[in-house]
Amino acid sequence: MNHVREVAQLLRDAERIVAFTGAGVSTASGIPDFRSSGGIFDQLTGRQYSGEEALSVPFFERYPELFFENYRRTLDFPDARPNVNHRFFRMLEEAGKDVAIVTQNIDNLHESAGNKKVYPLHGNATKWHSLQTNQPVDAKEVQWDEKGIAVDANQNRVRPDIVLYGDPLNQQIIWDAVQAIQQADVLFVIGTSLQVMPAASFVDEFQGRASILINQTAVPRMNRFDVVIQERSELFLEKVWSAYTSLTE
Repeated sequence: MNHVREVAQLLRDAERIVAFTGAGVSTASGIPDFRSSGGIFDQLTGRQYSGEEALSVPFFERYPELFFENYRRTLDFPDARPNVNHRFFRMLEEAGKDVAIVTQNIDNLHESAGNKKVYPLHGNATKWHSLQTNQPVDAKEVQWDEKGIAVDANQNRVRPDIVLYGDPLNQQIIWDAVQAIQQADVLFVIGTSLQVMPAASFVDEFQGRASILINQTAVPRMNRFDVVIQERSELFLEKVWSAYTSLTE
């Protein structure tokens, strides 16, 4: 059966839908996958740090200037806007479906697209908190000191509300995300290599009717998915939406 029509029919019959998303859903919005960035080079030490190292707690604490240089280059995209991958699930929600987003992304684009239930496993780069008090800091108050380190209006250091390597995950968000996956009729897994743990293991909690993988490259254990699509997700989802609307008219 044609995969576009097959997925459209699955959506027509589903009540609860979960999208588990990774960096691939945001590349069409101009946000690169930080793991492909090559990390950051420190001219003082002559050392090249990987993307993972440059987003770790020890690196943030030891090299705040380099951390924020890398942050601004690879994670801070204030002009990015939601693309088809994000809007598709908002439209399903508007069509009456119970939709939840479980995302590994920190770019806030699912929220900006209008989805009401978003579980950001790795935090949200548009939100900040004070290192001194651990209290939230309005993003509009965040500025950069003479060293390029993020500070608040009182020049106290702040950090983005993202889960760095070495930080614990938010247990409430994990619980809610796993519950949503377990209760879903249809699970989409989109734009992720499924290699970041423990997040990647959450898709194994799915017990519903059909799981759909949309990713341009192969991922571990692809045979666990009922439908596998290896093409650009925004192109495929555009076709699915057209087929879905024709089925529901």
